[in-house]
Amino acid sequence: MSSGHHERQRRRNAWAVGWFIALLSSALLLAPAAAQDHQRAPVSGMVDPHVTQATIHATICQRGYTATVRPPREVTDAIKRRLVNGLPGSSQDYELDHLIPLGLGGHPTSSNNLWLQNWPEAAIKDRDELRLHRAVCAGRMTLEQAQHEMRATWGPR
Repeated sequence: MSSGHHERQRRRNAWAVGWFIALLSSALLLAPAAAQDHQRAPVSGMVDPHVTQATIHATICQRGYTATVRPPREVTDAIKRRLVNGLPGSSQDYELDHLIPLGLGGHPTSSNNLWLQNWPEAAIKDRDELRLHRAVCAGRMTLEQAQHEMRATWGPR
């Protein structure tokens, strides 16, 4: 092969690597903005005083715990109807969400912990909740750290 062929190949490779680095750099620059570009709660969050780091294995880490503290449907539907006033759409377009989720020791009925979240955003937040719940119950994170992360990611700016 000629030296001209090798030179063209080297330039093509350099060009491809340059484009790859440019694309990767732009993706990394945009990622934090995209991650923060979601609906934020208008409430500050409230924790249940019965759930502490010392009680997590008897409360939130017990299978079925959230069902024991979740308010009845009649109560949540009434709150949802009250909160939907002034929002676009109807109450069916929203989930009544706990900013600090019940599975991370959030207060079940405090108005400082309840807000309406559109369903697509709720699905994203639910994944965060599950990830943090697993980390707390496995001892990889404290309850307070997980609650802080929920406030920092989903609470008011």
